[in-house]
Amino acid sequence: MLFTPILIKGQSANEAYNRGINSMAVENYEDAIKNFNEAIEKIPHFHEAYFERGRSYLYINDFENAINDFSIAIDYKPDFADAFLYRAYAWTATDNHMRALDDYSQSISINPKNLQAYLKRSEIHIRNSNLKPAITDITKVIELGHKNPNVYLSRGKLYEQEGDYESAFNDFSKAIEMDSMHAEVRYERGIVLFKQEHFDQAADDLTLAIQGGINSQHIYQLRADAFYSSGDFNRAIEDYTTLINTFRQRNEETQFKRALSYYYAGEFDAAVRDFTRVIGQNRNHAIAYVYRADSYYILGRKSQAMNDYLIAVNLNPDNHMVYERRGEMLIKEGKTLEAIEDFNKAIILNPCAGNYYNRAAAHAVNENPSSACEDLRKAAELGHPEAKERLKIFCP
Repeated sequence: MLFTPILIKGQSANEAYNRGINSMAVENYEDAIKNFNEAIEKIPHFHEAYFERGRSYLYINDFENAINDFSIAIDYKPDFADAFLYRAYAWTATDNHMRALDDYSQSISINPKNLQAYLKRSEIHIRNSNLKPAITDITKVIELGHKNPNVYLSRGKLYEQEGDYESAFNDFSKAIEMDSMHAEVRYERGIVLFKQEHFDQAADDLTLAIQGGINSQHIYQLRADAFYSSGDFNRAIEDYTTLINTFRQRNEETQFKRALSYYYAGEFDAAVRDFTRVIGQNRNHAIAYVYRADSYYILGRKSQAMNDYLIAVNLNPDNHMVYERRGEMLIKEGKTLEAIEDFNKAIILNPCAGNYYNRAAAHAVNENPSSACEDLRKAAELGHPEAKERLKIFCP
């Protein structure tokens, strides 16, 4: 009979505790706190009641009381892994990230299979720019069997930041196997593929990301550059136009890239218009003058082409590209001596196989076979395939 009051008090405490749990289940945290208060009054060392009251405080953003309750629960039960975990949540909410890191680590040491502790600790490592420990934590989560595309996405992004594009690609690919239409994963894998210079595949992933709802300026910029680098100039033009018209990117760089896309797509009138816009923004853009000159020449506007080449030379006399392009034009116009002068300058600035080959052609037209053969030999030596064949025919 001496134990009857204690048993009754314990039963009453458990009833109050269970009422608190039921109140939490329906998100009535104020009522839950009252019930846990009652349970603790009856059994002051009721560590589960402190823990659940702490969780209730956490859910109503009363972090100070939450931390206090989790700490009491830990005092009564030092191996209480979940109390360390939830106290870490509260520390994080109050920007006490180092204390949170310690508590996540303590929770893991007690329960090495605590997935949430690994995930949350990885977030703090990322916040502190400690990428390797973050990768280790996420890897542990994966090893414990957590199958979620977002876990692979998170680790892939960390590998990407480290410059390990192969591992990043593998993680993003695993995430896509789980969710083929995961827009963010497609976007991130598109970035990695672009960095690896797999431009066609990058454009495919970025297209799916856009279809999945990612419609930022950056994704259109990246896909435009991927299309351009893969030689799909018409689709590059579409994206650069979206950047210019929708995202108001009417800057020199975007206009110039669209101008180049028009040029390589063979739309020379449009190319001239865009190169003119670029020059309007930057009168010293020598390369824009060169490409506009090329476009003018193809369109039969020879005097305008020559004028642009001259401006480009005056802007940058050390730009080999001007002499190369103007030299090619002069050969077509039958002005071989002037062409040779341009290729002489081009070779000084850029002694490549193509320039020796073109100068050889100019010497041949000018009926100077010895100089032509000498240049052909140099071009062949530098790896020009046509030069090797012509040497056999013209320079036995």
